[in-house]
Amino acid sequence: MGRIAGEIAIRADANLKDVCRIASFGYGGPGSQRFKFPQYAVEGMADFVLPTLPEVWADWAGKQAGVILFVWDAGRLGWFSRPNVMCGVEPLKQFLTSAKIERWIYNPVDAEGPHDTLSYPLVQSLLGFDRILAYGQWSEDIIRRSLGNERSQERDLGSIPHGIDPAIFYPRDRSEARKNFTSLTGCGNLRGTTPPPIREDEILIGAVATNQARKDWGLWAEICEMLLHRHHPKARFWIHTDKMENYWSLFALLVDFGLADTAMFSLGYLDDDEMAQAYSACDVTLGIGAGEGFGYPIAESLFCGTPCIHGKYAGAVDFVDQDLLINPVRLHLEGVYNCYRPIFDAKDWVGRIEYFLGKRVNQPSQLDWSNVWPRFDAWFRKALAKQ
Repeated sequence: MGRIAGEIAIRADANLKDVCRIASFGYGGPGSQRFKFPQYAVEGMADFVLPTLPEVWADWAGKQAGVILFVWDAGRLGWFSRPNVMCGVEPLKQFLTSAKIERWIYNPVDAEGPHDTLSYPLVQSLLGFDRILAYGQWSEDIIRRSLGNERSQERDLGSIPHGIDPAIFYPRDRSEARKNFTSLTGCGNLRGTTPPPIREDEILIGAVATNQARKDWGLWAEICEMLLHRHHPKARFWIHTDKMENYWSLFALLVDFGLADTAMFSLGYLDDDEMAQAYSACDVTLGIGAGEGFGYPIAESLFCGTPCIHGKYAGAVDFVDQDLLINPVRLHLEGVYNCYRPIFDAKDWVGRIEYFLGKRVNQPSQLDWSNVWPRFDAWFRKALAKQ
């Protein structure tokens, strides 16, 4: 979400100088050469509360009126949207109840709750915002059902996807990308050795996802094992993630599902150009999130011409072609926000992967920043003109 916020802020700063000026919170801290506007470091955050917000606003805006836009989950922002009842930090509470600020949110929704609506705590948090923008039609519809038409209209509810830059994410030469794959990604394997180069007669299946509860790495392991046993003994599997040991033990999955000799993994940061080359080297990628607000790796893979198989659930259904989507077997309820998460049959994924081997896909042009930014520009100007 920090990446989304940064890309929106850069474009807002470049295009909206006649109606506003921009500053941002970020983990990069001040002094970044990427930004031509002030960026304040996130400091002292606990339980998703930003205690330095009053000091930042005083430094940047003084007593001016303005807008604070969060690109974040509403469930983490009750302290901001409903400070009278949900903010326990007294100086922050005083600021939020007295400052002349409007509260806006660009809100990801990655799951439905009971009765096709959001859970009660999420609704209460959203009701504290003056404007609400969703990532896509799927999430806008859920928010509208949850708040009702009247309260949705009061908050100017709408939806705009965030964009992908086709000057960065575009199909690269497959053979060249494969030849350089292991050095490009710096990937390793369970044996502690550098994996051999990807041969032309091997299929390469990629998965780019963090190691957290909402990413179904168990499903990934089942799919990979099944592929190996279904006439694809030369299949290779690439993981790009943040941690091998976290919610899932990816090391254990590789051993338990017989993937130690065929799976390779890269960790940490790869720049956009490196990621685009890696996507282009793959035959197919797998979007294994059990619900995505949007899903950058899904969109990036598609922009590189590589099919991305994904579950037919949550935000990605707005831009992924139907033949790339897998129907859940059923949904089950989990978590403190009563979110329904999909359960899939690995056989359905394997069959779809086999169908797309050797095929390339077209870029979802509706996500091209050249098509997306004018919608953001209009959304900002609509309200800022009234400030």
